[in-house]
Amino acid sequence: MLDELNQDLAASGGRFVKLNRTEHGTLKGIVVDVETRDKTYEGKVVLSQKTGKPRKSRVFTLITDLRDDAIDDDRGVRKFDANESSYFAILDALKDAKATAEIGDTLEIKVTKDPPTTTSQADYKARWTKGPGVPDWYEAPQPLIAGEDEWKNSSDDGEVPF
Repeated sequence: MLDELNQDLAASGGRFVKLNRTEHGTLKGIVVDVETRDKTYEGKVVLSQKTGKPRKSRVFTLITDLRDDAIDDDRGVRKFDANESSYFAILDALKDAKATAEIGDTLEIKVTKDPPTTTSQADYKARWTKGPGVPDWYEAPQPLIAGEDEWKNSSDDGEVPF
Protein backbone atom coordinates (compact mmCIF):
# COMPACT_ATOMS: atom_id res chain seq x y z
CA MET A 1 0.00 0.00 0.00
CA LEU A 2 2.79 2.46 0.84
CA ASP A 3 4.44 1.79 -2.53
CA GLU A 4 1.16 2.75 -4.24
CA LEU A 5 0.89 5.87 -2.08
CA ASN A 6 4.44 6.92 -2.98
CA GLN A 7 3.76 6.25 -6.68
CA ASP A 8 0.63 8.40 -6.48
CA LEU A 9 2.58 11.16 -4.75
CA ALA A 10 5.33 11.07 -7.36
CA ALA A 11 2.75 11.27 -10.14
CA SER A 12 0.71 14.06 -8.56
CA GLY A 13 2.18 17.00 -10.49
CA GLY A 14 -0.25 18.70 -12.86
CA ARG A 15 -3.99 18.87 -13.49
CA PHE A 16 -5.83 16.60 -15.90
CA VAL A 17 -7.03 17.91 -19.27
CA LYS A 18 -10.15 16.53 -20.89
CA LEU A 19 -9.71 15.70 -24.57
CA ASN A 20 -12.37 13.38 -25.94
CA ARG A 21 -14.54 15.64 -28.15
CA THR A 22 -13.74 17.98 -31.05
CA GLU A 23 -14.95 20.95 -28.98
CA HIS A 24 -12.03 20.41 -26.57
CA GLY A 25 -9.65 21.74 -29.22
CA THR A 26 -5.97 20.84 -29.54
CA LEU A 27 -3.64 19.95 -26.68
CA LYS A 28 0.00 20.86 -27.25
CA GLY A 29 2.90 20.67 -24.85
CA ILE A 30 6.39 19.56 -23.96
CA VAL A 31 6.44 15.94 -22.76
CA VAL A 32 7.97 15.67 -19.28
CA ASP A 33 6.65 12.26 -18.22
CA VAL A 34 4.69 9.25 -19.46
CA GLU A 35 3.38 6.58 -17.12
CA THR A 36 1.35 3.43 -17.69
CA ARG A 37 -1.63 2.74 -15.44
CA ASP A 38 -4.40 0.19 -15.25
CA LYS A 39 -7.50 1.61 -16.94
CA THR A 40 -10.39 2.09 -14.50
CA TYR A 41 -14.08 2.83 -14.86
CA GLU A 42 -16.22 3.80 -11.87
CA GLY A 43 -13.42 2.77 -9.54
CA LYS A 44 -12.91 -0.70 -10.99
CA VAL A 45 -10.09 -1.99 -13.17
CA VAL A 46 -11.25 -2.57 -16.75
CA LEU A 47 -10.32 -6.02 -18.07
CA SER A 48 -9.66 -6.95 -21.68
CA GLN A 49 -12.44 -9.08 -23.15
CA LYS A 50 -9.85 -11.09 -25.10
CA THR A 51 -7.24 -11.77 -22.42
CA GLY A 52 -8.94 -11.01 -19.11
CA LYS A 53 -5.92 -8.88 -18.14
CA PRO A 54 -6.21 -5.22 -17.09
CA ARG A 55 -6.38 -2.73 -19.95
CA LYS A 56 -3.78 0.02 -19.80
CA SER A 57 -3.83 3.76 -20.29
CA ARG A 58 -0.86 6.07 -20.71
CA VAL A 59 -0.79 9.31 -18.78
CA PHE A 60 1.28 12.02 -20.45
CA THR A 61 2.47 14.95 -18.36
CA LEU A 62 2.97 18.03 -20.54
CA ILE A 63 4.04 21.62 -20.05
CA THR A 64 1.39 23.55 -21.97
CA ASP A 65 0.31 27.14 -22.58
CA LEU A 66 -2.85 26.45 -20.52
CA ARG A 67 -3.21 28.56 -17.35
CA ASP A 68 -5.78 28.69 -14.56
CA ASP A 69 -6.02 32.08 -12.83
CA ALA A 70 -7.34 30.35 -9.70
CA ILE A 71 -3.99 28.57 -9.24
CA ASP A 72 -1.06 30.57 -7.89
CA ASP A 73 2.04 30.23 -10.07
CA ASP A 74 0.30 27.93 -12.60
CA ARG A 75 3.04 26.98 -15.03
CA GLY A 76 0.82 24.98 -17.37
CA VAL A 77 1.74 21.46 -16.22
CA ARG A 78 -1.13 19.25 -17.34
CA LYS A 79 -1.82 15.52 -17.56
CA PHE A 80 -3.54 13.79 -20.45
CA ASP A 81 -4.91 10.27 -19.98
CA ALA A 82 -4.44 8.69 -23.41
CA ASN A 83 -6.97 5.96 -24.14
CA GLU A 84 -6.21 3.33 -26.78
CA SER A 85 -7.39 5.45 -29.70
CA SER A 86 -5.36 8.52 -28.73
CA TYR A 87 -2.33 6.38 -27.87
CA PHE A 88 -2.39 4.77 -31.34
CA ALA A 89 -2.58 8.28 -32.87
CA ILE A 90 0.53 9.21 -30.85
CA LEU A 91 2.32 6.06 -32.07
CA ASP A 92 1.37 6.95 -35.66
CA ALA A 93 2.73 10.48 -35.11
CA LEU A 94 6.03 9.05 -33.91
CA LYS A 95 6.21 6.82 -37.00
CA ASP A 96 5.38 9.77 -39.29
CA ALA A 97 8.09 11.86 -37.63
CA LYS A 98 10.54 8.95 -37.86
CA ALA A 99 11.33 9.78 -34.25
CA THR A 100 12.07 8.04 -31.00
CA ALA A 101 10.09 9.48 -28.10
CA GLU A 102 12.15 11.48 -25.62
CA ILE A 103 11.40 13.65 -22.63
CA GLY A 104 11.48 17.25 -23.86
CA ASP A 105 9.81 16.54 -27.22
CA THR A 106 6.54 18.21 -28.18
CA LEU A 107 3.19 16.41 -28.51
CA GLU A 108 0.21 17.98 -30.24
CA ILE A 109 -3.06 16.03 -30.32
CA LYS A 110 -6.70 16.70 -31.16
CA VAL A 111 -9.99 14.87 -31.67
CA THR A 112 -10.90 14.56 -35.36
CA LYS A 113 -14.22 12.77 -34.86
CA ASP A 114 -16.42 12.63 -31.77
CA PRO A 115 -17.23 9.19 -30.35
CA PRO A 116 -20.54 7.81 -31.67
CA THR A 117 -21.63 6.57 -28.22
CA THR A 118 -20.73 7.31 -24.59
CA THR A 119 -18.78 4.04 -24.37
CA SER A 120 -16.90 4.54 -27.65
CA GLN A 121 -13.61 6.34 -28.20
CA ALA A 122 -13.07 9.39 -30.37
CA ASP A 123 -10.77 9.47 -33.40
CA TYR A 124 -7.53 11.40 -32.87
CA LYS A 125 -4.73 12.95 -34.90
CA ALA A 126 -1.38 13.66 -33.29
CA ARG A 127 1.92 15.30 -34.23
CA TRP A 128 5.25 14.58 -32.53
CA THR A 129 8.20 16.94 -32.95
CA LYS A 130 11.69 16.84 -31.47
CA GLY A 131 12.57 19.34 -28.74
CA PRO A 132 12.65 21.99 -27.43
CA GLY A 133 13.64 20.25 -24.21
CA VAL A 134 12.42 20.63 -20.65
CA PRO A 135 12.60 24.15 -19.16
CA ASP A 136 15.12 24.65 -16.34
CA TRP A 137 12.37 25.53 -13.85
CA TYR A 138 10.61 22.17 -14.19
CA GLU A 139 11.35 19.53 -11.58
CA ALA A 140 9.53 16.22 -11.76
CA PRO A 141 7.70 15.38 -8.52
CA GLN A 142 9.81 12.99 -6.45
CA PRO A 143 8.50 10.42 -3.97
CA LEU A 144 9.14 11.29 -0.35
CA ILE A 145 10.74 8.09 0.89
CA ALA A 146 13.12 8.37 3.81
CA GLY A 147 15.62 5.60 4.30
CA GLU A 148 15.70 3.71 7.59
CA ASP A 149 19.01 5.35 8.55
CA GLU A 150 17.52 8.82 8.05
CA TRP A 151 14.77 8.06 10.57
CA LYS A 152 17.18 6.58 13.10
CA ASN A 153 19.66 9.45 12.84
CA SER A 154 17.06 12.22 12.90
CA SER A 155 16.57 12.19 16.67
CA ASP A 156 18.47 10.84 19.65
CA ASP A 157 15.38 9.38 21.34
CA GLY A 158 14.34 7.22 18.35
CA GLU A 159 11.13 9.20 17.81
CA VAL A 160 9.98 10.11 14.33
CA PRO A 161 10.72 13.84 13.85
CA PHE A 162 7.69 16.05 13.19
